[in-house]
Amino acid sequence: MKTILRPLILFCTMALIIASCGFPSSPESATSELPAVQATQSLADSVSVELTVQYDTATIYNTVGQVVKFKYIIKMVRNDLTDATPANVTISGITATCPAINTVGNLNDRLDTGEVLECTGDYALTQADLDRGSVTNVATANVYTVNSNTVNTNVPTVPSKLLTLTIAADPTTYYQAGQTIKYIYTLKNSGSTQLGPTPPFTVTSNNTPISCGNADATLAPGATLACSSTYTITAADLNAASITVNATASGGGANPSQAVSLSVSKVAPPAVASGTTVQHTVKEGEWLWQLARCYGTDPRQTVNANLQVDPKLLKIGMVVTIPNVGSKGTIYIKSSSDLCVQLHTVVSGDTWTSIAQKYGADPGLTQFANGNVMTVGKTVKVPLYTAGLNIPLSNTTVTTTPSTTALGLTVTPNTTTYSQAGQTITFSYTIKNNGTTTLGPTQFTVTDTFFNPATFNCGAAPITLTPGATTSCTADYKITDADMNAVNIQFSTTASGGGVSTAAVATTITKGIAQLTLTVVPSITTYTQAGQIVNFAYTIKNTGTTTLGPTQFTVTDAFLNPSTFNCGPANTTLAPGATTTCNGSYTITEQDMGAVNIQFSTTASGAGAPTSQAVPTTVTKQ
Repeated sequence: MKTILRPLILFCTMALIIASCGFPSSPESATSELPAVQATQSLADSVSVELTVQYDTATIYNTVGQVVKFKYIIKMVRNDLTDATPANVTISGITATCPAINTVGNLNDRLDTGEVLECTGDYALTQADLDRGSVTNVATANVYTVNSNTVNTNVPTVPSKLLTLTIAADPTTYYQAGQTIKYIYTLKNSGSTQLGPTPPFTVTSNNTPISCGNADATLAPGATLACSSTYTITAADLNAASITVNATASGGGANPSQAVSLSVSKVAPPAVASGTTVQHTVKEGEWLWQLARCYGTDPRQTVNANLQVDPKLLKIGMVVTIPNVGSKGTIYIKSSSDLCVQLHTVVSGDTWTSIAQKYGADPGLTQFANGNVMTVGKTVKVPLYTAGLNIPLSNTTVTTTPSTTALGLTVTPNTTTYSQAGQTITFSYTIKNNGTTTLGPTQFTVTDTFFNPATFNCGAAPITLTPGATTSCTADYKITDADMNAVNIQFSTTASGGGVSTAAVATTITKGIAQLTLTVVPSITTYTQAGQIVNFAYTIKNTGTTTLGPTQFTVTDAFLNPSTFNCGPANTTLAPGATTTCNGSYTITEQDMGAVNIQFSTTASGAGAPTSQAVPTTVTKQ
């Protein structure tokens, strides 16, 4: 019995031990009591990495070969790994060098939570970096095969050739037609190498090129060069709240500067103060003695202050000097908008006295100012603020029918545009007897203050013009340097003969604009690998008003090799609106693969026209 019981007791004891250790005592209980299977955690669930990138922001990066030192700071935000997985630290972007992991923290071969590893990366600047104006470093740290955040660091560079422009105006406001605004343009070499002496420095202001400095001018880094232009306020400008000038600078081998705009605002005219000297813009019908009365000053002083002006040829828009305002009487004109002479349209029944009384003027002076000629339906000049002068009236006969003598003038220039100083514009004049009575025999003349002499004979004397007959002549005008600084030349011409004169004929000759624009079309806008080729199609267009060429047009882009190359045939002529085309290509480099994109900046030149606008083209890494 004893030998049989011992095995049984042992078996039961082992069964109890197995049950107490959590093992099932039967197949049925094994099925119901197995614990749930845990999901396997990824490394990203256990590891978190933070990356910070720094560089010396106090350094000015402006030289090829200059080194930008990047510091990569890798912080282990979390590391829950319990095994001996190697850290395997790598950094994308500009190549980095890292110290051994056992040199930081607790000096073991593991990057623990809170430990920081500092790596460095050096990058030598290229000419392309300077021309682009920045270096972009896109970096991501990878530790334990887990990526950190991506850091995009943009390091600004100073191009070796950079031209910048500022504009100032004197004065900064305007209030009357004829007022002159002086624009001062300051060009600055904001790059790191000398600019110039070729091509010469030029400012293009509202599509008008202005030479800046001597043809051989140079600009050292940080140096400036100033030039100016003037603009005369027009009657149309008085209807606007402001006028704006838009300008760019070019020359010296740099790309064109940034576009700059400056506005000059219209303000209320200042009140005329007693004892001051004012500049008055002549309105229709005004003459110097009457202006002196309106400003309360001495007429003789007024005439002497304007010896350059023929009192008999005072024209609308002329600016005259009125000295010592208020010294001889009341100041009636308080601002440039006030009238000194009123124009009155004659109606049947008008007399010099009735017209003068209507406007508070002296009848005798009103009669004198109009040569005692009053025609129904025509206008007469009424000198305001003259009541009480008591100038005697003479014969007061009023003509009630239109005059039977009339003279007409036609002015025809051989061109309506000009492009250079010394260019000759030939004007043809035709004087016609539009009246019903014969004029002459006499010498007919043409008068225009832009010519020298201002008055010249038209046709051989003596000439007799029957009704409808004509006589003709020509005169040449040479474009001056001053004309090249203007937008246009406005001629005002009259003809006289046989005791009658024509109305003024206005003729405008506009300065032609030499202007190029450039269009750039890349074959692709993204790239994926070094060695990939980007083809560019370039179209140069004459968007000015004058023909350009024949010449060799060129395209310039610092990223291409060569940076400047011919575009189109060597003897291309571009009429306004015409184009010429060419192609270029760029091969993606290993360095480009470390950048976010490549930013091209392309210009076109030729025929002495201002360099085209810089066209930006971006090709992005995919």
